[in-house]
Amino acid sequence: MQQGIGETFTYNMIILFIIIVFGILAATLSYYKAYKVNNRILDSIEKYEGYNEPARQDIAGKLKTIGYTQDNSDCPQRKGMTLEPQDGTYLYCVYYHVDDTATKDNSKNDDNEPVYYNYSVASYIYIDLPIVGSFKIPVYTKGERTYNFTNRPSASVQ
Repeated sequence: MQQGIGETFTYNMIILFIIIVFGILAATLSYYKAYKVNNRILDSIEKYEGYNEPARQDIAGKLKTIGYTQDNSDCPQRKGMTLEPQDGTYLYCVYYHVDDTATKDNSKNDDNEPVYYNYSVASYIYIDLPIVGSFKIPVYTKGERTYNFTNRPSASVQ
């Protein structure tokens, strides 16, 4: 004897499919926004040749126009990288590290400073769900290597 699938089951399947599709779409758009934030931060750092005060002001202006999440959470330490000081307004972390592609022979200049260095940025996808609560997912991007013309760029917050 054959039985048909009930209407309720069919509607539940359609609703579940729509929820999954919209969830994937929302996750994709959130990742894209975090990646765009990382690229704009790295663009400012490269423009001002380091994470200094003009770069911080430019980053704050860009993040304000995007509408990025304002949060004053602490940034986690990453192995082998120096955490740059943050102003605590926006939810992103900037890391400084010596270029990892340099060979041992040419990795230092005459002043015993690294020839190249990199900045890395971690921004966060901030998700706030009614039942689950809020949580953050980091999106990490490494910038292009930069030649060290003088000493390490100033990291002091003014």
